[in-house]
Amino acid sequence: MLHAPTLSDRQVRFVAEYLVDANGTQAAIRAGYGAAGARVAAHRLLTNVAICSAIEARQRADGERLGVRRQDVLKGLLEAVYMARDQANPAAMVAGLREIGKLMGLYAPERVKVAADAGQAAELRRLEAMSDGELAALMTQDAAKIP
Repeated sequence: MLHAPTLSDRQVRFVAEYLVDANGTQAAIRAGYGAAGARVAAHRLLTNVAICSAIEARQRADGERLGVRRQDVLKGLLEAVYMARDQANPAAMVAGLREIGKLMGLYAPERVKVAADAGQAAELRRLEAMSDGELAALMTQDAAKIP
């Protein structure tokens, strides 16, 4: 029988702090991770399946407890954008649209899953170690070779 992984006290604190403002770096600092490595720690924590599950569970529980649904939040934000437009307030419109985009996941990085056999494992590890800039440069370089 599989057991759900338990979170350390510091990871539980990170989840609680992340739910305050959705700022991973600040949540890591407030949870007791070193300020110098907080950004890296936050990234590592936010890619941990158990931590993501805990965050999602707490968000669902909070939404149910408060009677707030995602659709209601989006509708309210959209109404605020329309009000800002009527008041000729482009900064407020942009802020509202930015929040809508976040809630809809429009800013989430696109993930591409690649299946590799044992012979391709070394190449896959090399690609996974590359930064986004290096991958983009590699794609541009390869695209230039296509007739």
